[in-house]
Amino acid sequence: MENAHKQIIWDSIVCLIVDDDKFSRTFIKTALYQIGIKNTKEASSTEEAAELLHSFKIDVILLDQQIPGKNGLDFARELKTGNIENGKNIPIIMVTVDTKEKTVLDAKALGIQEYLVKPISPLALKKRICTAFGIKQERV
Repeated sequence: MENAHKQIIWDSIVCLIVDDDKFSRTFIKTALYQIGIKNTKEASSTEEAAELLHSFKIDVILLDQQIPGKNGLDFARELKTGNIENGKNIPIIMVTVDTKEKTVLDAKALGIQEYLVKPISPLALKKRICTAFGIKQERV
């Protein structure tokens, strides 16, 4: 994913999109494609996401908060505590319509690197991914 100069090799990143809404997943996937991330996995539930984490090496998770059953924060908590195999150290970016202060603060307390409110732009997504990987985005 990264070389010695701390630059992102965009086409080597594998991104997991966890959102129950197909339109949102497609929109996010298109935004990722526009910034050079072409390898994506999609999950419509947290259970499906856990299975994908078990089967694939995932570099970053884009996670919706409002998912039926287990919400995004609950899923992130399970990831961060190591309850889901291969998920503990993966950067998480919340991509949601939930702007409640408590949700944002809870996400930060869980160690979620970034928080994006839908609808998103490819540029904002790129910036958040750079930040999640600890890379200062290069000026264009």
